[in-house]
Amino acid sequence: MKLPQTEISSIIEQYTNDNISEQEMTSWLKTVYKEGLTHEETDRVVKAMLDSGETFDFSHLGKFVADKHSTGGIGDKVSLVVGPLMAAAGLIIPMIAGRSLGHTGGTLDKLQSIPGYRDDLSMEEFQKTVETVGIVMSGQTKEVCPADQKMYDLRDRTGTVDSIPLICGSIMSKKIAEGIQGLVMDVKVGSGAFMKTVEEAAVLGSELKRIGKQFGVNVNIVHSDMNQPLGNEAGLWNEVVEALSCLLGEGPDDLKKVVLELGSRLLLQSGKVSFVEEAMEIQTQLISNGKAMEKLVEMVAAQGGDISVIENPENYPAPAFEAEVISNQDGFIDSMEMVGVGILVNRLTIRHANNKREIESTGGIRFLKKIGDDVRNGKPLAICFGSNEDEVFSTAEELKSLFNISEERIDPPPLFY
Repeated sequence: MKLPQTEISSIIEQYTNDNISEQEMTSWLKTVYKEGLTHEETDRVVKAMLDSGETFDFSHLGKFVADKHSTGGIGDKVSLVVGPLMAAAGLIIPMIAGRSLGHTGGTLDKLQSIPGYRDDLSMEEFQKTVETVGIVMSGQTKEVCPADQKMYDLRDRTGTVDSIPLICGSIMSKKIAEGIQGLVMDVKVGSGAFMKTVEEAAVLGSELKRIGKQFGVNVNIVHSDMNQPLGNEAGLWNEVVEALSCLLGEGPDDLKKVVLELGSRLLLQSGKVSFVEEAMEIQTQLISNGKAMEKLVEMVAAQGGDISVIENPENYPAPAFEAEVISNQDGFIDSMEMVGVGILVNRLTIRHANNKREIESTGGIRFLKKIGDDVRNGKPLAICFGSNEDEVFSTAEELKSLFNISEERIDPPPLFY
């Protein structure tokens, strides 16, 4: 395509300022999706998005400023654990998080299930919270990368989400705008990820790393599995609860391993440790002594959230309806149709009515069986829950068909590639 900087800047600026229509922008997005962009053009997209708004600077705090980002998946509540854990370790974490996109879940939607939690901080509030707490998890302020904020929604509606240049432009413009020095990227791989193969994920990872270098950000890439949900919970509040259990040293092993792997990369980048073993030890200690959980509570309180449900999650309202997903055969879980699974999770948690987007906090799915597990006819594979009875029971019926069951046991996929 070889568009000059002025043309890319002009397209993005005009769309941000409502000077070109959604139809025209959709045409451009679809061309990029189909034909791709060169490295130079992708850098121009990042710069144009960055230049569309303001940026943060936390260098006066004298601490390593870093963030973590995932390319998206099902049950991926890692940010809710890694963020507070790294802040407890003394890093500055100014996290601009996102909502669900396509079939994947979003960190902001999960946080919004906490009563009172504000994810719409102004630039001043964002800055102050980072300076006083050491961490913030909020949506984009209207001043930061407004171009991406608008394009993010349009990509979701026009089927142009999984384009490497557009993914890179969206992720890196927001991360660079945070004023970070280091970033760990969890580039998901598998049927529930935007990148289905290790090869595709490696291309995206190397491009994110290259862009980081261009803009002065040290980027580490981790490729983790998304051929099945991460942890046992997928949804909103139920994922928050699972993240809380991880901060208490409990929770599922796969979630804990991803958290510690990503956290280790950031601690090594920061220079706080020289070896992975040291990084693991620090993180384990911050979880066992309660410092990581304290930091999450501090952040939630600073952003207006009700910390009583964080400290006592059992007091949260229970889902109105539950439905078990029952196996109709004996065997072993062979695989899951993960895009379909993600769509069903979002059906139970995200509502669009009268051009308004609302969340159903108690909606979600609990997975009782995962790949390699044995199943028995008449026994449950998962539990669906939410506030709409018909939706919960119809989702449970649909979810049953997304579990592939074989006669022979297979090994679960690796957690990291």
